[in-house]
Parts: sequence; structure tokens; C-alpha cells
Amino acid sequence: MKKNLSLSMLSLLLISVLVLGCASSSPETQIPTTQEPTQKSDLTAIPEEKSRFTIQSNEEFIEPISTLYQAFYGDGVIVFVETGGDLLVTSLEKIDANHPSVPSVFMPGAVLVPNNKTEDVTAFIEFAVSLEGQKELVATGELPAEISLTDQAGNAVTIPQPVEKVISAYGPTTAIVYSVGAKGRLVSASYLGAKDPLGSTAMVEIDSRFPEIMGDDLFSQQEFNVEEAATLEPDLILTSARSAWLDIASELEVPIFLYEAETFDRLEEAVMVTGEIFGPHASATAQTWAHYFQSILNQIQQKTADIPSNELPKILFTGTSPLRIASGDMFQNEIIEAAGGISVSKDLTGYWNDVNLEQVAIWDPDIIIVPPYGGANVEAITESPEWQILEAVQNGRVFQMPKLVAPWDTPAPDSVLGIVWMAQLLHPDLVDLNCSDEVTYFYNTFYQYAIPEELTNEICSYD
Repeated sequence: MKKNLSLSMLSLLLISVLVLGCASSSPETQIPTTQEPTQKSDLTAIPEEKSRFTIQSNEEFIEPISTLYQAFYGDGVIVFVETGGDLLVTSLEKIDANHPSVPSVFMPGAVLVPNNKTEDVTAFIEFAVSLEGQKELVATGELPAEISLTDQAGNAVTIPQPVEKVISAYGPTTAIVYSVGAKGRLVSASYLGAKDPLGSTAMVEIDSRFPEIMGDDLFSQQEFNVEEAATLEPDLILTSARSAWLDIASELEVPIFLYEAETFDRLEEAVMVTGEIFGPHASATAQTWAHYFQSILNQIQQKTADIPSNELPKILFTGTSPLRIASGDMFQNEIIEAAGGISVSKDLTGYWNDVNLEQVAIWDPDIIIVPPYGGANVEAITESPEWQILEAVQNGRVFQMPKLVAPWDTPAPDSVLGIVWMAQLLHPDLVDLNCSDEVTYFYNTFYQYAIPEELTNEICSYD
């Protein structure tokens, strides 16, 4: 009698399992029907071999993470647990630390945290934050199909989502695209500082497509080849607000987003809005850079704040020729101030100003900095008999601002390194930041480039 009763109970149990299986959301994927994460004890009927990993998720993220899991695995079983999941899906906390890592954000406010870094978990996170993952969430309405943003010229620009093909016709903007992790979206780009042997070699390591997509001869502030642009079928064009061809490019009927970032605040704005253009993970990367940028500024400020203004080192920042000088309205002026110096040409307005040597002698700078582009070099000053009237030249206090793939004095994310380099130059006994360490962190984090140690030492050198 007991044997028959046990068989009957077993039959009922098997029928219940079959009914529950038929009631699941698809014949291949089992998802808990409740909106609460399912406890492990409730999942004993699910075959262990079908569960790639368990997921512990905030309730509001269950649906989008399920969408991504089904898109990636198709036939996989989604197993949600209340605690101890292999993958944690939770709300993004405030980005902190001096060297923050980029959080794996797949939708606004939602971050993926691996508790167990298995191959499956790692591969899924990479998919979830990728362009393909973004496409899935746009297709299901979890992310918007278009966004409207205001560019730095004050224009409202509507941008379809996700952005897949971009032409960047402005070197600093190209650097921003790389720094928010969106290099794969570029179909052609203008590069400032990446065409010399040092820059081009590094760019190939950073982006193997660099030789094919470098488009400086086609797309720049001065030139825009409409016919070539049409063949590339871009979703979006990025360029400077001072580009000369905006009316011509409008014929393509492609959104054009304009940049004008000649101050630190505007650079930070440019990076943040570029993150928004490329989606949640790019936006989180932009926020990470902004936090790092402010951290560097704060660390230097804390060390130099007590120096009287009349004791700050006086800096002359030259341009592509020795007597072409950066004005007080330019980005270079803010770099000098942030590094704990004072620009002798801070009262000049506009952009690059041409002056005479007599004016330079009146300014009597303590240090002269030349840029790393346009053929500028230290020798043009130090080997000129006329410049020997300056004590800075006599004392060997003429230096060239470094660069790797973007000049460190331009309104690009890389300029944070220019601030570090200059602060160490001006205040070696006060500023305890290490240029090589910051270079290693920056390029690993924002360019995904493991820069060799010997290269960091070379570009941070003052020789």
C-alpha cells in the first residue's frame, strides 16, 4: 500500500514538473515567473548542466538582463538567486578612488559585477556592455531608439540609437571617442599627434584599423569630402564648432555634433556628452574619466594652494613657431594654472598670438614650453642666438610638452597627463604624483592599451 502511494505521489510530481516546464516563457529557456529573484532552494529541479552561471539581480534589472541572456545564449537556462550569484546585477554606486576602474554598465544605473570570474560570466559581461548588447536593449525598448542632446555650439541634435558608424573630423574629438571606449564605431577619423613614428606605432597597438580609418586628408577642420563620406554611410559626424565646411556636410542629412572645449569645464562636458552619444557603458567610462580628472586637479591643488601668486613659476607656452604664443583664452593657460604656474601671456585674448622677442624679454619667463606638433622643437629656441638674452634659455629651462597619440596640451582627455607632467616639472618637491604611473593607468583604462614601461619613462622625461 505504501509502495503504491509513493508511486502515485511521484507521478503527480512528474506531471507538475512537466506542466511548469510547458508554462515557461519559451520552450528552450526557463525564467522564474515571479519578479523576485528565485532562491537556490527553488531551483533543484533545473538541470545543473544547463545553468552556465547564477544571477543575483535587483528586481528592476531582471527583465533587461534576461533579454541580454536570451540574446547571447539562446538555449540557456536563466537561474536567478537571492544571494551568492556568480553575477551580481545591481545599482551603480558612486565612482571613487584615485585610479577608478570602469564599471560594467549595460543600462543607466545598472552595473554587472562578477562574483565568479568564469569564462561564461566574463564573455556575457563583454556582450552586455557592447554595441551588440546595446542593440538588443534598444530593440526591446529597454533603451531609447533616439536621444536628443545639445552640442557645444548650442544646437539641439537628435541622434538615432545605437550609433554604429561615426566620422570624426577633429583630432581632439577622436581622442574623446577612444577614451570613452567607442573606437569600434569610427569609420574614419582625424588624428592629431598620431602620424609621427611614435604616435602611429602606438595607434596600431591601440586600434589595428588605424591605417585604414585615418582620414586626415579627407576629413578635418578645413576639409570634408562629401562623396567619400556618403560611401561610408555614417550615422553621425563629430567635428569642431569652427569647422569650415558645415554647410556642405549638411547635404548628407546626417546629424552633426559640434565641439568647443577650450576650458576644463567644457572638456569635461565634451567627454560626458560623448559618453551619452555612445550609450550606457560609454557614459560610465566618461564618468570614470571625469572623476579621475578631478582627482588629479584636487591632488595638485592641495599641494600648491599655499604658494603666493607672486612666487608661482612664470611660464611661456609657444606654438608651432617660437614667437607664436598661447593666449589666456586657450586650453594651455588652464593647464599652466592647474599645474601651479602662471602664464606670462594670460592677458592676451583669442587664440594663437604673434609677438616679438622684446615682449618675451619683458615677460621674462622662468620656463618655456613648446608643443609636440607642427614641427615645434626645443632647439629652435635654445640654439637661436637671439633667445640667449633670456635666463630661462641660459639655464636650460626650455621643454617640450609630451604626447603619445594626442598632444597633452590640447582639449582632449589625454591632457590630464600634461597637467601631471607640468606639475612635476614646476614643483618636484611638492607634487608627489608619478607621471609614469599615471600614464600607465590612463592608457590601460581609457585606451585599453598596455603601454610598455620603457615608453612611459621616455615620454615622461624632461630631457
